[in-house]
Amino acid sequence: MNTPGAPEPGLRWRPAALGRTVLFVWLTAAALLAVTWMHTLTLIEASRVSKEELAIRDLSNLARVSEEHASRTLRSTDQVVRFVKDRYLERGAAIDLVGLSDRGVLDNDIFNQIGVIDSNGIYAHANRAITSRLDLSDREHFSFHVTRDHGELFVSKPVIGRATQRWSLQLTRRINLAGGAFGGVVVISVDPEYFTRFYGELQLGDRGVAALYGLDGIARARRVGLAESHGVNAVSSQMFRMIEAGQSSGHFRSRSVIDGVDRLYSYRKLADFPLVVVVGRDVSDVFLAHNRDKEGFVLQAGVVSALLLLLALAFTRHFLHMRNALEQQEVTQAQVAERTAQLNAVFSLSPDGLLTFDENHRVKYVSPAVQELLGTLGLNLTGLDEREFLAWLSGRCEPGAPRPLGFAGDVSGPPGTRQVLSLASPAKRVLEVSSRRVDVPSVSRILYLRDITHETEVARLKSEFLSTAAHELRTPMASIYGFSEVLETQPELDPATRQEFLGIIHQQSRNVAAILDELLDLSRIEARQGKDFKLAPLDARQWVTDTVRAFKLPEGRQPATLSLPDGPVWITGDISKLRQVLQNVLSNAYKYSPDGGGVSVGLEVLAEAQPLQLELRITDKGIGMTPKEVKRVFERFFRADTSGKLPGTGLGMSIVQEIMRFHHGTVEVHSTWGVGTTVVIRLPVDGGGAQLRTA
Repeated sequence: MNTPGAPEPGLRWRPAALGRTVLFVWLTAAALLAVTWMHTLTLIEASRVSKEELAIRDLSNLARVSEEHASRTLRSTDQVVRFVKDRYLERGAAIDLVGLSDRGVLDNDIFNQIGVIDSNGIYAHANRAITSRLDLSDREHFSFHVTRDHGELFVSKPVIGRATQRWSLQLTRRINLAGGAFGGVVVISVDPEYFTRFYGELQLGDRGVAALYGLDGIARARRVGLAESHGVNAVSSQMFRMIEAGQSSGHFRSRSVIDGVDRLYSYRKLADFPLVVVVGRDVSDVFLAHNRDKEGFVLQAGVVSALLLLLALAFTRHFLHMRNALEQQEVTQAQVAERTAQLNAVFSLSPDGLLTFDENHRVKYVSPAVQELLGTLGLNLTGLDEREFLAWLSGRCEPGAPRPLGFAGDVSGPPGTRQVLSLASPAKRVLEVSSRRVDVPSVSRILYLRDITHETEVARLKSEFLSTAAHELRTPMASIYGFSEVLETQPELDPATRQEFLGIIHQQSRNVAAILDELLDLSRIEARQGKDFKLAPLDARQWVTDTVRAFKLPEGRQPATLSLPDGPVWITGDISKLRQVLQNVLSNAYKYSPDGGGVSVGLEVLAEAQPLQLELRITDKGIGMTPKEVKRVFERFFRADTSGKLPGTGLGMSIVQEIMRFHHGTVEVHSTWGVGTTVVIRLPVDGGGAQLRTA
């Protein structure tokens, strides 16, 4: 009699059992696809935010520079205005602005025109010859001062100067005679191009904008790419609404009310003048790099998704066509090997240091990077021949490590030799040294040095991690493969045994999924660097109480005993991540005390610590660990029990450590073999925005 899910003679499966197995495979694949694309969307959003923040920061700095440029220019101009005003009050009609200009007292290169308009509006005096009678009484900058003394420097809209016939900004001050009577206006004409030339140096792109506006919304000077304009009206811009609301500086994104281009803007209102500077970049330029990142992330997610779908199809074919299992396994291994080879083949040479030898094979030039890498600050390597340099470099290598090969003569190595050297001083590091002959009369050889210490260490850690991860995944996969093969080849097994084997296959599949989930948790935490943590004030007592109550106890075990402060303890943290921390530690406490024994959880505030700290202690009376095992407890895939009787991936404490790192907390493990283990978690109370409040 065959049980549901058992193979019938002829290697055929019952439809119901096959359907359940295939459904489980595809549900697992769907879950992994969802995690992959959620992670991809998170990375895309992080890229967008980072590029926008960088652009805003750059625009803010450019706005600050533009504000300083405008303020400095206007203050300097006002000083000239005040000087001319005082000289006119002192000498009256005898003032000689032409002479002051000829003697260099007044700078004709900066200003289009410097002059005095008398009380009737007639342009009476100027630093350039006046060839005709000019009536300026209708000009805005004259009318502004006639009725009353505002006591301020007036900056006009751009106008065509009647004396210069050029676009100008008229900067004026009222002249008061004795008794306060109106005596005319001192006027200086500033070319708007003085500002737009400066804006052209800001490198804002072809559709980037930099402008100087009055609070009336009229542009005094405006530049978009290479195009300059004056007098355009942008009073309906969001910027002026923000200024009216009291925001003297800020940033915003908006479509230009002038040319309709969508831009990021940063503006700053001048402190002493009714003007505002604004700079903006085309949004398409801002997010150009983000779009490239987005395409890369989507491509990577697509590749991962394709691999997941291929894996699900492979499992489906495995159950449908068991006879092809070995062939499928070989294909999969070949694909993995090919991808691993491709990853290992990705390498680029980017030398950090440069050292050259002259035609006599003596050191000619040593770059600053070489001086730092080899610790030659204060030393003079120039003039050493190749033998002397090699002897000196050998003395910096670690004892027993390979020494540098020669380059010429009876100690020469092959052209283009690349060597890896392990240095002991000035600091322990690994260098890649590349040599190249040069057919130049003054240079015989160039030596490139690149610090590959970090790459060497990463390669070692990568090898250890891949080896451990492969081992951990191979163990449950061996069970799945073995028991499924038994079910296929031995149809005479009794129903109970078949059900037992199916249960083992299901459990081992859950183990594979658990390892992948925890690896994804670690990868997500490390990749995001805590940016996806949702930090908020929370009561630590409530966190601990709710987590302990919700923890699923092993059969026959008693709940953990709690010791908590009388009042609430407020901290800042991500509640879901902190629950995961406590759940992982509680799981270990019960798991590694299989023979029973109480588990206790204590919470207290370390008042003597500066700054204040919260301490959470989880204690069990389990098998404990040796000092050697305690040192390895945060290693990935490390488990104190190596018998295989206790379930687990060995990643839980690694996740705990990563979460605590981004909460500015610490985690310690104290254990005695055969006695039990205590895990101590500390979090800041009055740091990082956290507070302590009593009920």
